[in-house]
Amino acid sequence: MKQAIYLSLLLSTIASGALAEETRQVEKHEHGVGELNIAIDGSVIDFEFMLPGADIVGFEYEAKSDEDIVKVNEALAMLENYKNIFSLPVNSNCKLSTSQISLKEDEHDEHDEHEEHDEESHNEFYAKYSFSCGNIQEIDRIEFTYFKTFANSSELEVQFISNVGSTSFEVEGDAPFILTEGKI
Repeated sequence: MKQAIYLSLLLSTIASGALAEETRQVEKHEHGVGELNIAIDGSVIDFEFMLPGADIVGFEYEAKSDEDIVKVNEALAMLENYKNIFSLPVNSNCKLSTSQISLKEDEHDEHDEHEEHDEESHNEFYAKYSFSCGNIQEIDRIEFTYFKTFANSSELEVQFISNVGSTSFEVEGDAPFILTEGKI
């Protein structure tokens, strides 16, 4: 079942990623909006964040100056502790099993309609957290401290999938939570 959930989530992500890439070619890059995939299978819950560099450190270019390198390293350290990003109900008895934190640098040539820039880079912070939960049914609300930790962020687009089905949420700083009751 876990493979089916991940396959479904992967296909959804690929489709939305292709659409997003097509949209980005037409529209300006939107800062302030991160992406989050949440997948639940049995007693395991996974969180996968893709966060624009501008939201996390205030820039998307490759960090070269000492000051920028410090900002990136501090951000990676903040992401190491998931509690800086979100929290789960204590009574769900979830314990972090694994985590993976990285900075992905994507540099590409711009298209002809963007003559003012020869190249543009987009740095994205990636964070994945996997939890094993003793009482996963108790996860009825997920709080996001992300918006306080990273003040440049304004929205998370969340794809949520479990054995019950899938849904999506838009989470913003003025209401930094999702309600999951009946979805697990």
